[in-house]
Amino acid sequence: MSIEKIRFVVNLLIITALVSTLQTANATIWPTVSSMELIKSSCPSGLEQYQELSQLKKDIVAAKSLSDAQKMALAPTNEAIDALRNASNIMPFSDDLNSAETRLSDARSRILVASSQAEVADEFSGMMLAGLDNDSAARVSAGGGSCNYSTGETIAIVIGLILGIIPGLILLVLLC
Repeated sequence: MSIEKIRFVVNLLIITALVSTLQTANATIWPTVSSMELIKSSCPSGLEQYQELSQLKKDIVAAKSLSDAQKMALAPTNEAIDALRNASNIMPFSDDLNSAETRLSDARSRILVASSQAEVADEFSGMMLAGLDNDSAARVSAGGGSCNYSTGETIAIVIGLILGIIPGLILLVLLC
């Protein structure tokens, strides 16, 4: 078996185990709530809703150099892109996943060409708000409410959370 096939099988087994665990946990703790409803109810929109993401933005602004700021922003962004690619292996025809990967890749490109730590932080927070370059438009549309995740998006979020809390949170917000 090739490494890619083995990786695909392992990912599929992990996702299956996590979904089963979520369903069991929901049945035990919230017998009337499905796993999708639980994820939807815990998805506030916007960077400020997640303390970890807000703190990362502050750390990016306070970075000693532009290079350090870019590294701080790119590490979780790259992991979130990896999570989307892994989810795309499981759900290859998901337009939602392809669109999210394109938005994240575009944000990654903007982070790479940023000229200051503040600009890196701005691009990072813009990615969190709506995946747009125009933050003012994103702030108008970002707000409370529930999220409707597709199966592919849920898989991507779970993979992101496996890779780390920040990539998982990036996907929770970006896909909301």
